[in-house]
Order: sequence, then C-alpha cells, then structure tokens
Amino acid sequence: MLTLPAAVVAQSVDSAEQPTQGASAPQSPESLWGVEFAGSVFIESWDMNQFRERLGGAVVGVSRQMTSRWRLGLETNLLYVNQQPLGDVFLPSLCLMARVGMFEVGKTVVFAEVGAGASYASNEVPNHGTRFNLVSQTGVGVSRPINARVDVVGGARWLHVSNNSLDGASRNPDIQALGVYVGWRLH
Repeated sequence: MLTLPAAVVAQSVDSAEQPTQGASAPQSPESLWGVEFAGSVFIESWDMNQFRERLGGAVVGVSRQMTSRWRLGLETNLLYVNQQPLGDVFLPSLCLMARVGMFEVGKTVVFAEVGAGASYASNEVPNHGTRFNLVSQTGVGVSRPINARVDVVGGARWLHVSNNSLDGASRNPDIQALGVYVGWRLH
C-alpha cells in the first residue's frame, strides 16, 4: 500500500482549489457573451453623390468572446439618413462583425474591427440607388471596463453602403462615410 505524507496531500488539495500565481481564474460562461448599445454619426466623406448624406442613429449588437483577443458578433445599425433636399430615409442593416484586440494600455483595450452585411432602406439610398444595399464597415476602437459587467466602448469607422451594381451600373451610387460611435457593452 502506498502512503503519502499528510503535507503533500494538503498541498495538493489547496493547489486544486486556488489558481496558481499568475494564472487567471476561468471565465464563467455568462461573461463570454455581450450585448452592446451605442449611438453613431457618419458623414459622407468622399466619392460624393449629388447630395452629401449625413447618417445618425443607434447600434445594437450581440457578440461572443471567442479567444482572449477575438470577439465575433451580429450588429444592427438603425440609421437615419439625411439626404437634403431629398426625402430622408431609414436605413436598418444587419452585419456580421469581428473584433481583434491589438494591445492594452492599463485596462483599456485598443481593437480593430471589420464587418459586412446587408440593408433594406425605407426608400432609395443614396439618390438614384436602390432600397437594398450591401454594407461594409471597418474601424478602430477602444473598450474599458467600468465594473465587472459593463464596458464603455467607442471608436471610429468607415461605412460603405452600395448595391454593388445589382440593379445595373447606372443605379450604383454609394455612400463612403466616416463616423464615430460611443456606448456600452453589458456582459
């Protein structure tokens, strides 16, 4: 029969209950998921159409932390498009988004993000375009925890809205807009 000294058994039990020094405690499954709410504003910046569009609205997203650096999610932009002197348009979109943490400064994470999806507007957007458009976005941003369940997030994005000539080359105006967003993520 093999017997172990009591000190070895006690040390084994203690080390099984507590993480080793330098190791982080495993995340609970709930903390891997997040819901994000933000406000955003964009202004058409190049490749101008007949009129310069201004966009503003809300961003709502659901995402999951895939690794320590990667986050993958679905995001909807609920944008109001000012097309003066033409009629304004509601432009909802749904995009698959990916974020990668590039580096950290204290508790602040600097990330890059990219996404693509589709939209169906309340009217033609931009002028002489179509209601259905493809959407792509890319940008950089930051997130910083406020407490264990809430992070402040914000960033700058390039937004591209185009029908990719789906309705003919003569009906393919696009929106190339730069903008910012700020909000929070609950996890």
